[in-house]
Amino acid sequence: MDPTDLGPGTATWLGGTGTVLLGAFLWLRKFLSKDATDRAMDSADIGTLTRLNELLNQERAARKEAEARADQFAKERNELAAAVGRMEGKIEALTSQVAQLTDRVTQQSDEINRLRTKLGGIA
Repeated sequence: MDPTDLGPGTATWLGGTGTVLLGAFLWLRKFLSKDATDRAMDSADIGTLTRLNELLNQERAARKEAEARADQFAKERNELAAAVGRMEGKIEALTSQVAQLTDRVTQQSDEINRLRTKLGGIA
C-alpha cells in the first residue's frame, strides 16, 4: 500500500468537509455581522432616545420658566390694577374734599362780604 494513498472517497470527503466548513464560516460571518448591526442599531436607538429625552427635559424647563414669567406678569398686572383702583378711590375722596372746601370757602367769603357790608353800613 502507498502511504500517500488515503483511500477511495477521500477527495470527496475532504471536499464535503471544506464545503461544510466554508458554509459554517459564511453563516457565522453573516450571523455576527447581523448581530453587530443589531447592536449598532440598538446603540443608535439608545443615543436617539437619550437625545430626545434631553430635548424633552430642556423643553419642560423652558415651559416651566415661561409659566413662571407669565405668573409673575399676571401678579404684577393684578397688583397694578389694585393700585389703580386705590388711586381712583383716593382721587374721588380728594375731589369730594375739594368740593366741600370750595363750598366752605364760598360760604366764608359770603359771610366776610356780609360782615364787611354790615360794618361799612354802620360806620
